[in-house]
Amino acid sequence: MSDSTTSQFKVWAFLRRNSALLSHDEYRAGHVGFHCGNTRRLKGIRGYTVNIHDERADLGHELAATGAVTIESEPPGFLDLWDGFPAVHFDDREQWTQAGTREPTRATAEGLVEDPDWTLSDGPFLFDRVAPTTTQFHSYHTRVEEHVIQPVLRAETRPFKLVQFFRSAEGPARDTLRARLLAEYAPLCSTLGGLNGLVLNLRDPDIDAAVRGYYPDDHWCFTAEGRAFREAFFGLWDGALELWFDHADAFVAARSALPMLPALNELERELFSALWYVAVDENVIVMPNRQPAPDFYYR
Repeated sequence: MSDSTTSQFKVWAFLRRNSALLSHDEYRAGHVGFHCGNTRRLKGIRGYTVNIHDERADLGHELAATGAVTIESEPPGFLDLWDGFPAVHFDDREQWTQAGTREPTRATAEGLVEDPDWTLSDGPFLFDRVAPTTTQFHSYHTRVEEHVIQPVLRAETRPFKLVQFFRSAEGPARDTLRARLLAEYAPLCSTLGGLNGLVLNLRDPDIDAAVRGYYPDDHWCFTAEGRAFREAFFGLWDGALELWFDHADAFVAARSALPMLPALNELERELFSALWYVAVDENVIVMPNRQPAPDFYYR
């Protein structure tokens, strides 16, 4: 097992679609097919994936019925709170907060100029507006502390990806939980047969870590309503594992055949007060690059 953690600033942004205009699949097409064409050009971006959730609300029951997977206290209606979450990587907080700065990226007869057509103005139509009279939209932006346990091996086929959300059990401090996840739980998970990638993400307890400096001080997310909205969502989970397999059956088979499954189940009961899974369609927009940034302009 390896842990190639870097100091990169990684953000997950959970977003709900504008349901007055779009179905879940239309949102998927709009986000991946159009929105990403602009957001992939954010200044200094080092990685960008978009995860659209599978609408199967009964996935947990199906997995639990196999006897190989533990599901505990899955929040009712969790998938109604969001439709997708982009994951973006930047070298540091400053790079993240300045990501929307226009750059001279359009080639013209006079050389590179700022692209007048670069825009993020589709956001209010794509995402769930705070109110019809504003262009602001609901979002749950959170910084996550990333630990790459097993680098992702992406074959030339669509992978099966699970996001395993968890809420920590009462008692252990964050540092203690992190230590046990890295020393005990993640090593066990990394022995699953057929595993193509494993990344541990711990949510930053500071719910403003990803929005402070990114949004203006008068943004909705900093209002009493916005803060309560975000606190309710972030109170549901403390972290998540990302797991990649060739297909769904491979995950169930790997858990079922794991010699240490009883120990894994016991550890999950000990560490987590809630544990559930969401299948997502992962779209790689900018392949994550966790290596140190070069000393020249790059894209």
